[in-house]
Amino acid sequence: MAEKPKIDLKARLGKAQVGGGVPAPAAPVVPGMGRSFNSAPSPQAASSPQHAGAGVPMPPFGGAASPTTDAFGARVAPSLRAPAAPSTIKIELDEETVRAARRGGKRAGIFATITGAVGIVLGWAWGNQSANAKVTQSALLGAQDLIGDIDKSQAKIKELGDKIAAAVNDLKNKKYPEAFANDLGGLSIPFGADKLAGRNIGRFDPRTVSMLFDYTGDVEALNDRKDALKNLFSAQKAAIQAAIGAASNPKVSWSVFVQKSPAHGPVAVLASIGPTDAFSYKDAWPGKFKISNGRELVDAERYNAGEVFTANPDKKIIALPIDPDSVASSFPTDILSRITSELAKTSTILQGTGTPGDDNENGIIKKGDTLLVALRRIGQK
Repeated sequence: MAEKPKIDLKARLGKAQVGGGVPAPAAPVVPGMGRSFNSAPSPQAASSPQHAGAGVPMPPFGGAASPTTDAFGARVAPSLRAPAAPSTIKIELDEETVRAARRGGKRAGIFATITGAVGIVLGWAWGNQSANAKVTQSALLGAQDLIGDIDKSQAKIKELGDKIAAAVNDLKNKKYPEAFANDLGGLSIPFGADKLAGRNIGRFDPRTVSMLFDYTGDVEALNDRKDALKNLFSAQKAAIQAAIGAASNPKVSWSVFVQKSPAHGPVAVLASIGPTDAFSYKDAWPGKFKISNGRELVDAERYNAGEVFTANPDKKIIALPIDPDSVASSFPTDILSRITSELAKTSTILQGTGTPGDDNENGIIKKGDTLLVALRRIGQK
């Protein structure tokens, strides 16, 4: 039996395979997708390099541009990807911090400089595990340093309060406080905005930062008021002593006389006693003295008993002396009124008004004590 000839399957199969340099036939394009059935492949597509035996274009490696053809090979407009939105940092301040920042003027300028320097945008970062340990430790040390500074400040503030109370007491006893002006000159409250620099207060909680700013502004205002009181007592010493001297040994310098008004009945007329006729309240009172009728000085008899009415002022006036203390309280001199008012205002700054909701409800002494409690809590962490 004759042998069947061997068939070279490999040779036959090789003819059916796509050769490395033979391009694959172009697939038809679906109508309406940008290319007709009879259109030839674009030059760009024909010239694209292909893997041997693959017949599939190489994918782009840039990663930036979108495909220019759809799934069926039709050309489409490249899509543009919107850039990712930049991340933002949101900073929120509580209402108490906002109120402190609204207090304007000199304080606002000081605090704006400080907050910019310390980077308050860091916020309250005690619970942030990613916070820099070195900066956090620096903030703790800053709190401890502030405690020492505020302790010294509080001691001086309380000393100032004691001196003001002593001065008020001397004035009530009609005595000039001789050492008061010198004491104020030698007393300075050692705290200001400079004490906040380099203390990393941006790491403190917002409430403590607000109290710290408030206290700093109050101390600086108190130092200014202290200096104003010193200058007032120094410049007006002679006037104050004269007013106090008149109060300690007052002179009777005013009187009244009573007339009968046809329309209203008895009416008193105020008249000043002549400067040379004014007499000491503690000494014996004269029976006669001169008073002013608004035009000139005229003679008057001091009332002792009997008829009090002055029937005819042109002939005889019966005058009643007025107690000098009642005159002083009703018509206080400007200098005594001024120093009394300034001392009272300073005492209010120290002790507070006690009015709920008022900016100075608690006073600087209590504010400082409360701030120390907050700082000690931070310094112990």
